[in-house]
Amino acid sequence: MVATRYGNVTDVGTNRSAELFGKYDQRAKTIRFSEPVTVSWSYLTIDDGPVKYRLNTERRPLKGVSLIVGEG
Repeated sequence: MVATRYGNVTDVGTNRSAELFGKYDQRAKTIRFSEPVTVSWSYLTIDDGPVKYRLNTERRPLKGVSLIVGEG
C-alpha cells in the first residue's frame, strides 16, 4: 500500500544529530506534518527518491507532528 503525504522536510542539524545518534553521519531528516500520521508505515521516501527512511523519533506538539527519520 502506498500513501502520499505533503510535509516540510529539513536536514537535522549537526548538534541535534549528535544528541540523537552520538555522531553526525546519519543523514537524518526532520519532517513536519500539519496532521498526525494515522496509518502504519515501514518506510518513507522523499519525492519518490531511491532512499528509504525509517522512523527514529516522533513528536506531537500542540499543532501537527514532527518525525525524525534516518536512512535505513
